[in-house]
Amino acid sequence: MFNLYRVIILSALLFPLNLLAQDKDCCSSEKELESVLSGYWKIKDDDSKSLYHYWFKNNRGNVETVQTTGTVGQFIPVENSHSYTYIKKVNDSFVLEYIYRYGNWTSVIKQIDENNLVLETNGEITKYYKIKY
Repeated sequence: MFNLYRVIILSALLFPLNLLAQDKDCCSSEKELESVLSGYWKIKDDDSKSLYHYWFKNNRGNVETVQTTGTVGQFIPVENSHSYTYIKKVNDSFVLEYIYRYGNWTSVIKQIDENNLVLETNGEITKYYKIKY
């Protein structure tokens, strides 16, 4: 009986730590990150029609702002919104470097999985969710 209590208590203590570790292990390589990042992302709690479309081709990432239409799965690109995106590993974090015709910036990936993305840009946190049809 005493051993059963030890197992329950130990499991309760370790269970939340396991969940945190799984979030960090989503993407251990740049290729895996490319796969998870590819697609359409929307800022959480944002009422606009804007989405951010990420795709990768020939080891170069792309991101473009698009607007939703009345038809599911159809989008209109926003003029002059395209940026090239490069994934870099800095210490234990992945960083997205955006190269835009008017400059560049970086965002640190704080969390990513198949459905959620959290980026930190210039100290500001932005949460996204993936659009799936």
